[in-house]
Parts: sequence; C-alpha cells; structure tokens
Amino acid sequence: MRSITITPQKAFCISVEAENISPDKFAPLTLSQIKSLVVWQGNRQKTLSELFVVEGDDAPAKAEELTIRLIGDFSQVKRIGEGMTAGVVLAEESVGMHAGNNMLGGLLSISGSADDWLAREMRGGKVLVMGNAGNYVGSGYRGEKCGMRGGEIEVRGSAGAFLGEHLCGGSIRIAGDAGDFAGAANQGGTIFIGGSTYLPGAEMSKGTITVKGEAKVLPSFQKTEIVQIDGLAFQKYAGDLVDNGKGELLVGVGSS
Repeated sequence: MRSITITPQKAFCISVEAENISPDKFAPLTLSQIKSLVVWQGNRQKTLSELFVVEGDDAPAKAEELTIRLIGDFSQVKRIGEGMTAGVVLAEESVGMHAGNNMLGGLLSISGSADDWLAREMRGGKVLVMGNAGNYVGSGYRGEKCGMRGGEIEVRGSAGAFLGEHLCGGSIRIAGDAGDFAGAANQGGTIFIGGSTYLPGAEMSKGTITVKGEAKVLPSFQKTEIVQIDGLAFQKYAGDLVDNGKGELLVGVGSS
C-alpha cells in the first residue's frame, strides 16, 4: 500500500482549488511529479509543493492501493477527492467546499467538518464526516436534474439546508439535525435524519425520508399509517402530492 501525506505550509487567507488531490491523480505519478501538480489560489496558478509539504512513498501504484493523509486545517481547500474512483483520502481536520464532487468510488473520511456542497452529484463510494456538514450535502449543482445518484454519505454531526436536493439514488445518513428543505425534489434514494428538520421532501416524487426528531410537514403530504422501525413508532406520509409524488416521509410519532 502506498501512502502520501500533505500538510499546508501555512494557513490560507485565500481559498485553494485542489481537485488534483485525489488518489486517481496521484496514483500513476512519482512523488516529484505529484509535487508539480497544479492548484489554483484565487487567480494564481501554483504547484502543490508551493503551498503544501508533500511526503510519502515515491513509487507509482494503483489508485485502490493509495491512501492520501491530509494533516492540518484544509477548511480553505476546495474540491478534495473530486471524481475519485478508488483509494482513500483521510482528513485529520476540516475540509473546504465541494469535497468529493462527482465521486465514483473509494473512501473520503473527514475527522472534522465539511463545508457546503459535500459530495455533490456523487455516484459511488463512501463519504464519512465525524463533525458537521454545510448546505447542499449530496445535492445537484445549479441547473442539474439529479444530485447524488449512488454511494453513501454519513455525517455524525448535523447538516445544513437543502440536504440531498434532487437526490436520485444512494443513501444519506445524518446523526443530528438538518436544515430547511431536506430532500427537496427527491427523485429516489434514502435520507435518514436522527434529529430534526423543517419542511422535508418539498416537491419530492420518489424516495424515502425518515426523520427521527421533529419535522414541520407540508400540508401537501397525506398522512397514512403508523409504522414501526427498530422498535420506534413513525407517522408515515405520502407525497409531495403537489408534484403527484409517490415518495415516503416518516416522522417520529409525537415529533411532527
């Protein structure tokens, strides 16, 4: 197994676009070639080694045999793991916007928190966040008909607004609360929220959203039966009927 460690040389006042920090990009390259990869800081093109200390094994390897360790604060570093198909990226602290964009496989594990647009339009693999995540987790970008299509996202803290907007597949699990309009325009896939949220499933047509805590439910959802999940009672709703939806919304009994 090959391991590469990346550490910021200093705190960044201007954010860094670093889609090249990915097992797929690193795997066929020597350490010297990795250091020469391009990143952007604002409107200035830099090499990876101008902004980061890059250390590790020199010999190329397959992407699935590579682990990239991010040491230090990457909260101003965007697009980490974009499009990755295999391998592992381990962030010891927080990461910036658009981490895991269009991810197809592998593991992106974040010990801190993640900024907005985490795993945008993800298709496979797993994203694990030990802290909180921002807005638009697993969503589609502006104008896209589908957000996340496959894979798994787990956030052990809370998440922001528009969680899983335009979700078409895969699963999202949030241990804490989610912001407004979780699962908006949901077209498939599953969302589980361990805490509370506001107006989940607006304009959803398919898929399942489960809210263990409190949820304000839109009047365009039709209340059906009480169901039991893992020994707990949930009120089941069908909707969003405004969109002729056949989605399922489940809210903990006594919470809606």
